[in-house]
Amino acid sequence: MNGELVSKKTRNEFREFLVGWTLREIEMEFESARIYFDSQHDPQISGQRRSFVEQHYHTLDFTDPADVLRLLIAYENILNSATSKMPTQHDKKTTECAIENLVVCLVRDGFKYQHGKITPITPEARKVFDETSSGQSISEITRHNILDAMQNVNIAWAGRLSEIDFLSRLYDLNSLPSLDHRYKTASEDIRQHRVLNDDWPKDWVFKDSRFNLMRLSDEAFLCFLCEMIHPVVRPDDQEVEILLAVFNQHLSADGWEIVARTYMSSKPVFAARQRIVEGGSVFGAVKSVIDVLNAEYLTKQITRMEASVLSDPELAIGTAKEFVETICKTILCECGEKVSSSIDLPQLVKQVREKLELLPQDIPEKVKGAETVKRVLSNLGTVAQGLAELRGLYGSGHGKHAKVKGLQPRHARLATGAACTLAVFLFETYQERIGGMG
Repeated sequence: MNGELVSKKTRNEFREFLVGWTLREIEMEFESARIYFDSQHDPQISGQRRSFVEQHYHTLDFTDPADVLRLLIAYENILNSATSKMPTQHDKKTTECAIENLVVCLVRDGFKYQHGKITPITPEARKVFDETSSGQSISEITRHNILDAMQNVNIAWAGRLSEIDFLSRLYDLNSLPSLDHRYKTASEDIRQHRVLNDDWPKDWVFKDSRFNLMRLSDEAFLCFLCEMIHPVVRPDDQEVEILLAVFNQHLSADGWEIVARTYMSSKPVFAARQRIVEGGSVFGAVKSVIDVLNAEYLTKQITRMEASVLSDPELAIGTAKEFVETICKTILCECGEKVSSSIDLPQLVKQVREKLELLPQDIPEKVKGAETVKRVLSNLGTVAQGLAELRGLYGSGHGKHAKVKGLQPRHARLATGAACTLAVFLFETYQERIGGMG
Protein backbone atom coordinates (compact mmCIF):
# COMPACT_ATOMS: atom_id res chain seq x y z
CA MET A 1 0.00 0.00 0.00
CA ASN A 2 3.10 2.23 -0.30
CA GLY A 3 2.93 3.02 3.39
CA GLU A 4 -0.79 3.76 3.24
CA LEU A 5 -2.67 2.24 6.18
CA VAL A 6 -5.98 2.06 4.28
CA SER A 7 -5.68 0.95 0.66
CA LYS A 8 -6.89 2.90 -2.33
CA LYS A 9 -9.18 -0.02 -3.22
CA THR A 10 -10.95 0.21 0.13
CA ARG A 11 -11.29 3.97 -0.19
CA ASN A 12 -12.72 3.60 -3.68
CA GLU A 13 -15.20 0.94 -2.57
CA PHE A 14 -16.50 3.19 0.21
CA ARG A 15 -16.67 6.06 -2.27
CA GLU A 16 -18.76 4.00 -4.67
CA PHE A 17 -21.00 2.84 -1.83
CA LEU A 18 -21.73 6.48 -0.97
CA VAL A 19 -22.86 7.31 -4.50
CA GLY A 20 -26.37 6.33 -3.43
CA TRP A 21 -26.35 8.75 -0.48
CA THR A 22 -27.23 12.44 -0.43
CA LEU A 23 -24.45 15.02 -0.24
CA ARG A 24 -25.65 16.05 3.20
CA GLU A 25 -25.60 12.47 4.47
CA ILE A 26 -22.04 12.05 3.19
CA GLU A 27 -20.94 15.31 4.78
CA MET A 28 -22.51 14.41 8.13
CA GLU A 29 -20.67 11.09 8.34
CA PHE A 30 -17.30 12.65 7.60
CA GLU A 31 -17.92 15.70 9.80
CA SER A 32 -18.77 13.47 12.76
CA ALA A 33 -15.22 12.10 12.45
CA ARG A 34 -13.81 15.66 12.14
CA ILE A 35 -12.99 15.24 8.45
CA TYR A 36 -13.82 18.27 6.34
CA PHE A 37 -13.73 18.72 2.58
CA ASP A 38 -11.43 20.81 0.41
CA SER A 39 -13.75 22.67 -1.93
CA GLN A 40 -10.80 23.84 -4.04
CA HIS A 41 -9.70 20.30 -4.87
CA ASP A 42 -10.73 19.03 -8.31
CA PRO A 43 -10.42 15.21 -8.28
CA GLN A 44 -11.06 14.93 -12.03
CA ILE A 45 -13.68 12.24 -11.52
CA SER A 46 -17.24 11.93 -12.77
CA GLY A 47 -20.19 12.41 -10.45
CA GLN A 48 -20.90 15.03 -7.79
CA ARG A 49 -20.97 12.54 -4.91
CA ARG A 50 -17.74 10.83 -5.96
CA SER A 51 -16.06 14.21 -6.20
CA PHE A 52 -17.41 15.19 -2.79
CA VAL A 53 -15.98 12.06 -1.17
CA GLU A 54 -12.60 12.67 -2.86
CA GLN A 55 -12.60 16.25 -1.58
CA HIS A 56 -12.84 14.81 1.94
CA TYR A 57 -10.13 12.23 1.20
CA HIS A 58 -7.86 15.00 -0.08
CA THR A 59 -7.54 16.49 3.43
CA LEU A 60 -6.11 13.22 4.82
CA ASP A 61 -2.66 11.63 4.86
CA PHE A 62 -3.28 7.90 4.54
CA THR A 63 0.15 7.12 6.01
CA ASP A 64 -0.60 9.10 9.19
CA PRO A 65 -2.18 6.95 11.95
CA ALA A 66 -4.10 9.92 13.38
CA ASP A 67 -5.70 10.76 10.02
CA VAL A 68 -6.42 7.09 9.30
CA LEU A 69 -8.10 6.67 12.69
CA ARG A 70 -10.46 9.53 11.80
CA LEU A 71 -11.16 7.88 8.45
CA LEU A 72 -11.94 4.58 10.18
CA ILE A 73 -14.30 6.38 12.53
CA ALA A 74 -16.08 7.79 9.46
CA TYR A 75 -16.22 4.32 7.89
CA GLU A 76 -17.54 2.92 11.17
CA ASN A 77 -20.27 5.56 11.19
CA ILE A 78 -21.12 4.83 7.54
CA LEU A 79 -21.44 1.09 8.18
CA ASN A 80 -23.53 1.67 11.30
CA SER A 81 -25.83 4.08 9.48
CA ALA A 82 -26.12 1.80 6.45
CA THR A 83 -27.04 -1.14 8.68
CA SER A 84 -29.66 0.82 10.63
CA LYS A 85 -31.13 2.20 7.41
CA MET A 86 -31.25 -1.21 5.72
CA PRO A 87 -34.08 -1.05 3.20
CA THR A 88 -36.94 -3.51 3.56
CA GLN A 89 -37.71 -3.53 -0.16
CA HIS A 90 -36.38 -5.89 -2.85
CA ASP A 91 -32.92 -4.24 -2.88
CA LYS A 92 -32.16 -5.23 0.72
CA LYS A 93 -30.02 -8.09 -0.56
CA THR A 94 -28.04 -5.71 -2.75
CA THR A 95 -27.30 -3.44 0.21
CA GLU A 96 -26.28 -6.39 2.37
CA CYS A 97 -23.85 -7.56 -0.31
CA ALA A 98 -22.40 -4.06 -0.66
CA ILE A 99 -21.83 -3.82 3.10
CA GLU A 100 -20.26 -7.28 3.13
CA ASN A 101 -17.89 -6.18 0.35
CA LEU A 102 -16.80 -3.16 2.42
CA VAL A 103 -16.17 -5.38 5.43
CA VAL A 104 -14.03 -7.72 3.27
CA CYS A 105 -12.01 -4.72 2.03
CA LEU A 106 -11.34 -3.65 5.60
CA VAL A 107 -10.19 -7.17 6.48
CA ARG A 108 -7.69 -7.07 3.60
CA ASP A 109 -6.29 -3.89 5.12
CA GLY A 110 -6.02 -5.52 8.54
CA PHE A 111 -9.21 -4.33 10.20
CA LYS A 112 -12.46 -6.01 11.19
CA TYR A 113 -15.93 -4.57 11.59
CA GLN A 114 -17.87 -6.30 14.33
CA HIS A 115 -20.57 -5.22 16.76
CA GLY A 116 -20.56 -1.71 15.32
CA LYS A 117 -16.80 -1.19 15.81
CA ILE A 118 -13.77 -1.25 13.54
CA THR A 119 -10.74 -2.77 15.26
CA PRO A 120 -7.27 -3.93 14.08
CA ILE A 121 -6.43 -7.57 13.41
CA THR A 122 -2.82 -7.24 12.18
CA PRO A 123 0.31 -5.62 13.70
CA GLU A 124 0.40 -3.04 10.90
CA ALA A 125 -3.23 -2.09 11.44
CA ARG A 126 -2.73 -2.02 15.20
CA LYS A 127 -0.22 0.76 14.60
CA VAL A 128 -3.14 3.06 13.77
CA PHE A 129 -4.72 2.59 17.18
CA ASP A 130 -1.53 2.21 19.24
CA GLU A 131 0.26 5.30 17.88
CA THR A 132 -2.86 7.43 18.03
CA SER A 133 -3.76 6.42 21.54
CA SER A 134 -0.15 7.05 22.62
CA GLY A 135 -0.90 10.75 22.16
CA GLN A 136 -3.66 10.41 24.73
CA SER A 137 -2.46 10.49 28.29
CA ILE A 138 -5.85 9.39 29.64
CA SER A 139 -5.99 5.67 28.95
CA GLU A 140 -9.02 3.68 27.86
CA ILE A 141 -8.74 1.81 31.17
CA THR A 142 -9.16 5.06 33.11
CA ARG A 143 -12.11 6.09 30.96
CA HIS A 144 -13.87 2.77 31.53
CA ASN A 145 -13.09 2.91 35.25
CA ILE A 146 -14.78 6.31 35.46
CA LEU A 147 -17.80 4.95 33.59
CA ASP A 148 -18.04 1.93 35.91
CA ALA A 149 -17.75 4.13 39.00
CA MET A 150 -20.50 6.43 37.71
CA GLN A 151 -22.81 3.45 37.31
CA ASN A 152 -22.05 2.42 40.90
CA VAL A 153 -22.97 5.82 42.35
CA ASN A 154 -26.07 5.88 40.10
CA ILE A 155 -25.95 9.58 39.19
CA ALA A 156 -27.38 10.68 35.84
CA TRP A 157 -24.66 12.06 33.57
CA ALA A 158 -26.94 14.80 32.18
CA GLY A 159 -27.81 16.19 35.62
CA ARG A 160 -31.02 18.13 35.74
CA LEU A 161 -31.00 18.68 31.98
CA SER A 162 -32.46 16.36 29.39
CA GLU A 163 -29.80 14.34 27.59
CA ILE A 164 -30.50 16.28 24.39
CA ASP A 165 -30.10 19.62 26.17
CA PHE A 166 -26.89 18.46 27.85
CA LEU A 167 -25.29 17.19 24.64
CA SER A 168 -26.39 20.32 22.77
CA ARG A 169 -24.07 22.30 25.04
CA LEU A 170 -21.14 20.39 23.55
CA TYR A 171 -22.24 19.19 20.09
CA ASP A 172 -24.42 20.25 17.18
CA LEU A 173 -26.83 17.31 17.33
CA ASN A 174 -28.56 18.38 14.15
CA SER A 175 -25.28 17.94 12.26
CA LEU A 176 -24.67 14.44 13.59
CA PRO A 177 -26.38 11.54 11.80
CA SER A 178 -29.13 9.33 13.17
CA LEU A 179 -28.42 5.64 13.77
CA ASP A 180 -32.12 4.91 13.23
CA HIS A 181 -33.18 4.77 9.57
CA ARG A 182 -36.45 6.52 10.41
CA TYR A 183 -34.71 9.76 11.37
CA LYS A 184 -32.10 12.09 9.93
CA THR A 185 -30.32 13.59 12.94
CA ALA A 186 -28.85 12.50 16.26
CA SER A 187 -31.28 14.78 18.06
CA GLU A 188 -34.23 12.91 16.57
CA ASP A 189 -33.07 9.39 17.36
CA ILE A 190 -31.97 10.34 20.90
CA ARG A 191 -35.45 11.71 21.51
CA GLN A 192 -37.01 8.53 20.13
CA HIS A 193 -34.88 6.09 22.10
CA ARG A 194 -34.28 7.99 25.34
CA VAL A 195 -37.45 10.08 25.75
CA LEU A 196 -40.29 8.34 23.95
CA ASN A 197 -39.25 4.67 24.19
CA ASP A 198 -36.37 4.70 26.68
CA ASP A 199 -34.95 1.57 25.08
CA TRP A 200 -31.28 2.62 25.09
CA PRO A 201 -29.12 1.93 28.19
CA LYS A 202 -28.42 4.86 30.50
CA ASP A 203 -24.73 4.91 29.58
CA TRP A 204 -25.36 4.82 25.82
CA VAL A 205 -23.48 8.08 25.15
CA PHE A 206 -20.16 6.59 26.26
CA LYS A 207 -20.48 3.82 23.66
CA ASP A 208 -21.92 5.88 20.81
CA SER A 209 -19.50 6.12 17.86
CA ARG A 210 -20.74 9.62 17.05
CA PHE A 211 -19.26 11.01 20.26
CA ASN A 212 -16.28 8.62 20.62
CA LEU A 213 -15.61 9.57 24.23
CA MET A 214 -13.49 6.47 24.76
CA ARG A 215 -11.27 7.19 21.74
CA LEU A 216 -11.00 10.89 21.08
CA SER A 217 -8.67 13.43 22.64
CA ASP A 218 -8.03 14.02 26.32
CA GLU A 219 -9.47 17.49 25.79
CA ALA A 220 -12.84 16.23 24.53
CA PHE A 221 -13.14 13.64 27.29
CA LEU A 222 -12.20 16.07 30.07
CA CYS A 223 -14.52 18.71 28.67
CA PHE A 224 -17.39 16.22 28.87
CA LEU A 225 -16.58 15.40 32.52
CA CYS A 226 -16.34 19.08 33.47
CA GLU A 227 -19.66 19.77 31.79
CA MET A 228 -21.26 17.05 33.93
CA ILE A 229 -20.47 19.04 37.09
CA HIS A 230 -21.15 22.49 35.66
CA PRO A 231 -23.51 24.46 37.96
CA VAL A 232 -26.06 24.89 35.16
CA VAL A 233 -26.12 21.12 34.66
CA ARG A 234 -25.84 19.96 38.28
CA PRO A 235 -27.03 22.25 41.10
CA ASP A 236 -26.82 19.50 43.75
CA ASP A 237 -23.57 20.17 45.67
CA GLN A 238 -23.46 16.63 47.06
CA GLU A 239 -23.66 15.07 43.60
CA VAL A 240 -20.91 17.42 42.40
CA GLU A 241 -18.67 16.33 45.29
CA ILE A 242 -19.30 12.64 44.61
CA LEU A 243 -18.61 12.91 40.87
CA LEU A 244 -15.57 15.14 41.38
CA ALA A 245 -14.11 12.57 43.79
CA VAL A 246 -14.79 9.77 41.28
CA PHE A 247 -13.22 11.68 38.40
CA ASN A 248 -10.10 12.72 40.29
CA GLN A 249 -9.59 9.31 41.88
CA HIS A 250 -9.21 7.70 38.46
CA LEU A 251 -7.71 10.62 36.53
CA SER A 252 -4.85 10.84 39.04
CA ALA A 253 -3.44 7.57 37.65
CA ASP A 254 -2.81 9.37 34.35
CA GLY A 255 -1.61 12.63 35.90
CA TRP A 256 -4.79 14.71 35.61
CA GLU A 257 -7.22 16.37 37.98
CA ILE A 258 -10.33 18.53 37.76
CA VAL A 259 -10.35 21.74 39.79
CA ALA A 260 -12.47 24.87 40.19
CA ARG A 261 -11.35 27.47 37.64
CA THR A 262 -13.86 30.22 38.32
CA TYR A 263 -17.26 30.75 39.95
CA MET A 264 -20.79 31.38 38.72
CA SER A 265 -23.28 32.66 41.31
CA SER A 266 -20.93 31.35 44.02
CA LYS A 267 -20.91 27.88 42.39
CA PRO A 268 -17.59 26.50 41.07
CA VAL A 269 -17.05 26.07 37.33
CA PHE A 270 -14.53 23.31 36.74
CA ALA A 271 -11.66 22.74 34.33
CA ALA A 272 -9.05 20.02 33.93
CA ARG A 273 -5.33 20.40 34.48
CA GLN A 274 -2.29 18.19 34.71
CA ARG A 275 -1.46 17.46 38.31
CA ILE A 276 1.55 19.11 39.86
CA VAL A 277 4.09 16.39 40.63
CA GLU A 278 7.19 17.62 42.39
CA GLY A 279 10.00 17.69 39.86
CA GLY A 280 7.72 16.37 37.14
CA SER A 281 6.11 19.53 35.83
CA VAL A 282 7.17 23.04 35.02
CA PHE A 283 4.37 24.15 37.34
CA GLY A 284 5.99 22.13 40.10
CA ALA A 285 9.04 24.40 40.05
CA VAL A 286 6.77 27.42 40.41
CA LYS A 287 5.50 26.05 43.72
CA SER A 288 8.83 26.92 45.34
CA VAL A 289 8.39 30.54 44.24
CA ILE A 290 4.84 30.66 45.59
CA ASP A 291 5.95 29.08 48.87
CA VAL A 292 8.60 31.79 49.36
CA LEU A 293 6.36 34.70 48.36
CA ASN A 294 3.25 33.32 50.06
CA ALA A 295 1.23 35.39 47.61
CA GLU A 296 -2.43 34.51 47.08
CA TYR A 297 -2.48 36.44 43.80
CA LEU A 298 0.34 34.30 42.37
CA THR A 299 -1.43 31.14 43.46
CA LYS A 300 -4.55 32.25 41.59
CA GLN A 301 -2.52 32.97 38.47
CA ILE A 302 -0.89 29.53 38.50
CA THR A 303 -4.23 27.81 39.11
CA ARG A 304 -5.81 29.80 36.27
CA MET A 305 -2.96 28.93 33.90
CA GLU A 306 -3.07 25.21 34.67
CA ALA A 307 -6.84 24.95 34.51
CA SER A 308 -7.21 26.88 31.27
CA VAL A 309 -4.48 25.27 29.13
CA LEU A 310 -7.02 22.77 27.77
CA SER A 311 -10.30 24.58 28.22
CA ASP A 312 -9.27 28.14 27.31
CA PRO A 313 -5.80 28.42 25.67
CA GLU A 314 -6.23 32.18 25.11
CA LEU A 315 -6.77 32.75 28.85
CA ALA A 316 -3.73 30.58 29.66
CA ILE A 317 -1.54 32.65 27.33
CA GLY A 318 -2.80 35.93 28.75
CA THR A 319 -2.26 34.71 32.31
CA ALA A 320 1.26 33.47 31.46
CA LYS A 321 2.24 37.00 30.45
CA GLU A 322 0.65 38.43 33.60
CA PHE A 323 2.53 35.88 35.75
CA VAL A 324 5.92 36.98 34.39
CA GLU A 325 4.91 40.62 34.92
CA THR A 326 3.99 39.88 38.54
CA ILE A 327 7.30 38.15 39.27
CA CYS A 328 9.30 40.93 37.62
CA LYS A 329 7.47 43.69 39.49
CA THR A 330 7.85 41.82 42.76
CA ILE A 331 11.62 41.51 42.27
CA LEU A 332 11.99 45.17 41.32
CA CYS A 333 9.86 46.40 44.23
CA GLU A 334 11.84 44.29 46.70
CA CYS A 335 15.01 45.82 45.26
CA GLY A 336 13.62 49.31 45.78
CA GLU A 337 13.28 50.00 42.07
CA LYS A 338 10.50 52.12 40.61
CA VAL A 339 8.31 50.48 37.98
CA SER A 340 6.54 52.57 35.38
CA SER A 341 2.84 51.83 34.98
CA SER A 342 3.19 52.06 31.19
CA ILE A 343 6.13 49.68 30.83
CA ASP A 344 5.59 46.68 28.55
CA LEU A 345 6.74 43.12 29.28
CA PRO A 346 9.99 43.10 27.23
CA GLN A 347 11.08 46.35 28.90
CA LEU A 348 10.09 45.03 32.30
CA VAL A 349 12.13 41.86 31.86
CA LYS A 350 15.07 43.92 30.61
CA GLN A 351 14.90 46.11 33.73
CA VAL A 352 15.03 42.99 35.92
CA ARG A 353 17.91 41.56 33.92
CA GLU A 354 19.82 44.82 34.35
CA LYS A 355 19.23 44.77 38.08
CA LEU A 356 20.33 41.14 38.34
CA GLU A 357 23.23 41.65 35.91
CA LEU A 358 21.84 39.15 33.44
CA LEU A 359 22.53 41.09 30.26
CA PRO A 360 25.03 39.61 27.79
CA GLN A 361 27.46 42.47 28.36
CA ASP A 362 27.58 41.57 32.05
CA ILE A 363 29.38 38.31 31.27
CA PRO A 364 33.20 38.61 31.21
CA GLU A 365 34.87 37.18 28.13
CA LYS A 366 37.13 35.01 30.30
CA VAL A 367 34.15 33.07 31.71
CA LYS A 368 34.06 29.51 30.38
CA GLY A 369 31.44 29.23 27.66
CA ALA A 370 30.91 32.99 27.67
CA GLU A 371 29.42 33.09 24.18
CA THR A 372 26.94 30.33 25.00
CA VAL A 373 25.90 32.03 28.24
CA LYS A 374 25.46 35.34 26.42
CA ARG A 375 23.31 33.67 23.79
CA VAL A 376 21.09 32.08 26.45
CA LEU A 377 20.73 35.41 28.26
CA SER A 378 19.80 37.13 25.00
CA ASN A 379 17.06 34.59 24.55
CA LEU A 380 15.46 35.65 27.84
CA GLY A 381 14.45 38.86 26.12
CA THR A 382 13.19 36.87 23.13
CA VAL A 383 10.91 34.81 25.42
CA ALA A 384 9.46 37.99 26.91
CA GLN A 385 8.90 39.49 23.46
CA GLY A 386 7.26 36.28 22.26
CA LEU A 387 4.88 36.15 25.22
CA ALA A 388 3.87 39.77 24.67
CA GLU A 389 3.23 39.18 20.99
CA LEU A 390 1.29 35.95 21.58
CA ARG A 391 -0.89 37.63 24.16
CA GLY A 392 -1.57 40.50 21.78
CA LEU A 393 -2.45 38.21 18.88
CA TYR A 394 -4.27 35.37 20.63
CA GLY A 395 -4.41 35.84 24.39
CA SER A 396 -7.18 37.23 26.57
CA GLY A 397 -7.52 40.93 27.09
CA HIS A 398 -7.91 42.20 23.52
CA GLY A 399 -10.87 42.15 21.16
CA LYS A 400 -10.30 40.31 17.89
CA HIS A 401 -11.95 39.79 14.53
CA ALA A 402 -15.04 37.58 14.93
CA LYS A 403 -13.61 34.90 12.61
CA VAL A 404 -10.11 34.75 14.08
CA LYS A 405 -8.91 31.21 14.86
CA GLY A 406 -7.37 30.72 18.29
CA LEU A 407 -4.40 28.62 19.27
CA GLN A 408 -4.50 25.03 20.47
CA PRO A 409 -3.70 23.65 23.94
CA ARG A 410 -0.20 22.66 22.79
CA HIS A 411 0.54 26.33 22.04
CA ALA A 412 -0.78 27.30 25.47
CA ARG A 413 1.49 24.67 27.06
CA LEU A 414 4.45 26.17 25.20
CA ALA A 415 3.60 29.70 26.35
CA THR A 416 2.93 28.76 29.98
CA GLY A 417 6.01 26.54 30.08
CA ALA A 418 8.22 29.34 28.74
CA ALA A 419 6.67 31.85 31.14
CA CYS A 420 7.17 29.63 34.19
CA THR A 421 10.75 28.74 33.21
CA LEU A 422 11.62 32.43 32.73
CA ALA A 423 9.91 33.53 35.96
CA VAL A 424 11.52 30.80 38.07
CA PHE A 425 14.97 31.56 36.62
CA LEU A 426 14.66 35.28 37.38
CA PHE A 427 13.34 34.69 40.89
CA GLU A 428 15.98 32.08 41.79
CA THR A 429 18.69 34.41 40.46
CA TYR A 430 17.25 37.17 42.60
CA GLN A 431 17.35 34.94 45.68
CA GLU A 432 20.96 33.97 44.98
CA ARG A 433 22.21 37.51 44.19
CA ILE A 434 20.39 39.51 46.82
CA GLY A 435 19.51 37.00 49.48
CA GLY A 436 15.84 36.71 48.68
CA MET A 437 12.98 37.23 51.00
CA GLY A 438 13.05 33.90 52.82
